[in-house]
Order: sequence, then structure tokens, then C-alpha cells
Amino acid sequence: MSLDCEKLRRAREKAGLTQEQAAEAAGLSSKQAWNAIERGRQEELTLGTLDRIAAALGVKAKDLLK
Repeated sequence: MSLDCEKLRRAREKAGLTQEQAAEAAGLSSKQAWNAIERGRQEELTLGTLDRIAAALGVKAKDLLK
């Protein structure tokens, strides 16, 4: 499973969320955690985390994958 960082960024921007707002909505620990995921520096994502990110952005998890 490989996250498409560009799709993630575009989905966040389309949702009108800052990284901090998106992180909070997805239950992540911080803006820095979101930033690491969005920049591809967080290599391992659990399915639960992916689902929470997708829900926070109002998209399906599969739409964030490569």
C-alpha cells in the first residue's frame, strides 16, 4: 500500500483544511505528523490511520493511494 502524497495534499486543500486542522480531524498527534505523511517521510501507515485521514478529508481511502 503506497500513499500518493500529491493526492493527499490536493484532497486536503480541496477540503479547505490546513495541515494542523487535518491532523486534528484525523486524530494525529500534531501538524508535524501530518506534514511527515504529506511529504512521504512517514513510510508505514496503518489501515486505521489511512481510514481516519480519508474520513477527515471526506474522500475514500483508495483515492489516496497510488
